Amino acid sequence: MTQFARGFAAGVAAMPPVQLEEVNAAAELQTRIDRKYVVDLDLLDLLEFDEHLMALEIDSRRHFRYATTYYDTPERDLYLDTAYRRPRRFKVRIRSYVDSGLTLLEVKRKDGRGKTVKSRDPIPSGDEHFGLTQSMRVFVDGEVDTRLTDRLGVAVTTRFERTTVVDTAFGARYTIDHNVRADAPDGRVVLLTDAAVIESKSSGGPTPLDRALWSHGVRPSRISKYCTAMAILEPSLPANHWHRTLNRHFGGRVGTA
Repeated sequence: MTQFARGFAAGVAAMPPVQLEEVNAAAELQTRIDRKYVVDLDLLDLLEFDEHLMALEIDSRRHFRYATTYYDTPERDLYLDTAYRRPRRFKVRIRSYVDSGLTLLEVKRKDGRGKTVKSRDPIPSGDEHFGLTQSMRVFVDGEVDTRLTDRLGVAVTTRFERTTVVDTAFGARYTIDHNVRADAPDGRVVLLTDAAVIESKSSGGPTPLDRALWSHGVRPSRISKYCTAMAILEPSLPANHWHRTLNRHFGGRVGTA
């Protein structure tokens, strides 16, 4: 773990542990409200913690590495569906839980009524770097009615470290993603190393974390790791939905590996 807010990391380390099964149980929210924020690391050190917060711990770890490879057509059809808010849209990605070795092919889709449906299929680790195999394409075709599957290729891979905190008093779950980067197939890299992406998930109104961030002038942001990275790497793509986030947090962050 590098370049992470020391005070926040110390606060997480001091929290009681919670196991994955308990986190999943707390996440069973019938009507869930999600809010995302991009937060400077310095601000994380100012957040106060109470006795109701617990940190996900697996094998003595509290910060977990993720790698997610997103697939799209050469014309970026899946990106454009999201940018134009088309009601029936989907994403195809392979997510690797690096520390556990688990790798899943995921199809995440909107059903036309605004509901998000996610389907997963375990695959051998490492296959994400070589495009979709025939069996993967069969799985995708079984989840979405599309003629695009044969044209999907690697668009970008995002990497980050995630900390998960459960608020037992409010029934909320918070994920804090830090050391965020995106790697394009041509070697270009997008970095977000001095801020974290926080997501607050609850079944009711604003959570204590929401209110704490609002008190510091931080408001919810429109951010999708995939779409934000693609908008930076391919500036010709429409990016109105992420314009504010791009200008404030990602200016001049493209480099090479």
